[in-house]
Amino acid sequence: MCEEVMLLSNTLIYSNHLKCGTPAIATRSLSIPNIDGLKRIHPTSFPSSSTQPPCLGPSHNRCWLRDLIDPRAKARFVNTDSLRPEALDSAKGSRIINEVEATLCAQLVEAFISVGIAAQDIGVVTLYRSQLSLLKQKLRHHGSGLEMHTADRFQGRDKEIIIMSCVRSNSDRNVGDLLRDWRRVNVAFTRARTKMLIVGSKATLSEGNELLGKFTALMDEHQWRYDLPPNAVSQHFFEEHDSLFTQAMNSRTPKANKTANTFSPSPTKKLTQSRLPLSPLKNNKANTFPGSASGMKRPQKVGKPLDGEKIVRKRPVLMDVLNDMLG
Repeated sequence: MCEEVMLLSNTLIYSNHLKCGTPAIATRSLSIPNIDGLKRIHPTSFPSSSTQPPCLGPSHNRCWLRDLIDPRAKARFVNTDSLRPEALDSAKGSRIINEVEATLCAQLVEAFISVGIAAQDIGVVTLYRSQLSLLKQKLRHHGSGLEMHTADRFQGRDKEIIIMSCVRSNSDRNVGDLLRDWRRVNVAFTRARTKMLIVGSKATLSEGNELLGKFTALMDEHQWRYDLPPNAVSQHFFEEHDSLFTQAMNSRTPKANKTANTFSPSPTKKLTQSRLPLSPLKNNKANTFPGSASGMKRPQKVGKPLDGEKIVRKRPVLMDVLNDMLG
């Protein structure tokens, strides 16, 4: 970790006993290959009737994405309290999500990629599995190159850039049990090498517990709190990223027939010569369902049914995989 990122856990957890390995590591900054890439998400014009005009780029006004991409912004608490409408969490049963935070994190990822940062150098982390599922849905077009995990699953891994979604933001100032667990929070805070962006509500986190209160005070003390503009969510346009992704996927598909605008498949053997995998067997009347025209075989009982709960109970990694799939 560079010095600024290390300061978070060093002050809050380790009583300033941590030291950077070398001066070069301590002063390391993120390298931006092409800052002009941000022009892709800034419109050249907007309707005069618009009540909330979009961001036209840093040359016209303040651009929150440009400010947070800046290599000098190595550790920032991205405060959502200033957003209108508010970025509040919501509960569906035991599932806690924050739709606005997920959108902001996705926009940050897209912005970093637009300036030339590889998806492999970015990590997205949250403490909530439901929020993780939402983030994966929004950023699924980046594939496996972009790593997104809960703090538990990110343990032992690091990235140049970490974007963290805190999720909890509510009028009750309730942060829940996960954010009160300083071990999980510490894991999240120590995954970044050169840039750590923590998206959350200062009003909620500051009253969560002693550690979170110290965290928000520390960010204020170093002037590392970044208050988002009220319309931050709708200021930028990311359609071009979607079209670029579509073009990239189309380039991997078979070439189309220029005259008929249809695919020209290569000749294949008739399917009757060999059975397709998992297709039903033909011309076998024995042991079939009564009245079945296709001759599908009746499934046979083989031993006792498997006990799924017993299988997973002693396999924590498999349990994490299943929890991620189920949100």
